[in-house]
Amino acid sequence: MDVLKRNLLFVSGKGGVGKTVVSQAIALRLNQTGKRVLWATFEDPLLPSHELSEIRRGLFHINCEASPAFEEYAALKIGMAGLAKIFLKNKVMRYLAKAAPGIHELVLLGKVWFERNNYDHVVVDMPSTGYGLAMFQSTQNFSQLFQGGPIHRDAEAMLATFGDPKATGQLIVSLPEEMPLRESIELNQYLCGLFPHNPADYLLNRLFPKPVGLPVKVDSNPDQWTTPLAKDAADYVVKRATLERFNLRIWEQEKIRYRELGYEPPVQDSSIAPMVEKIARQLEVRGYL
Repeated sequence: MDVLKRNLLFVSGKGGVGKTVVSQAIALRLNQTGKRVLWATFEDPLLPSHELSEIRRGLFHINCEASPAFEEYAALKIGMAGLAKIFLKNKVMRYLAKAAPGIHELVLLGKVWFERNNYDHVVVDMPSTGYGLAMFQSTQNFSQLFQGGPIHRDAEAMLATFGDPKATGQLIVSLPEEMPLRESIELNQYLCGLFPHNPADYLLNRLFPKPVGLPVKVDSNPDQWTTPLAKDAADYVVKRATLERFNLRIWEQEKIRYRELGYEPPVQDSSIAPMVEKIARQLEVRGYL
């Protein structure tokens, strides 16, 4: 089953590679096929806190926050919202909710795991590599720390879902630059350690087009160039296309198969909506969704 079409999709990668735009574009494209979709982010300070909003008909967004997610979790386990509020007012419980190692990450992942039952697709914009891995690791730690009880059972169920290739997809996004490409390989190694039966897919974002009528020297080593600076616009196009394709040898040496999205010129707009529309269109045209 195609990774992008699974019920729960985690979009991960190094900070700055375009995860937010790509994840929202995937959510938009899935919605355009008639599906009910949730696009989820984690504690983004630029977005409303833990409020479900409808971007367009059948496409929703939530910016998950740990405190309200913990309250929702407590209410689910206790079975009565009023009693849960009294329970959470206890000083010890308030301390544990904030200080217990990993509980923050557990309830955030638990929120999207629970919401997958309410949508055809949940697309998650994960934090940058290190923190994203810490979220999965915290869930695993809780499953091992508690040998019984609801937290242990839920952590085990979450890990089973995340490791199930029929239920969950992992998409690693990178730019055609050396550091993101190398970090994506390391990220995949960690994810394989956590979910060995559910390999991730790779997506190359913003690949500069190969210029028509200009020589891109695919065997050229940019480290041996006399200067990295371009003499003119045509030289810039050749140098950039050559450098990106040289960098891609990092993936080719690992025999990594990947999808790619072409470079989209920046738009003069304060929101990311126009770029999301462009990427969603690419996903359609390239036959990815």
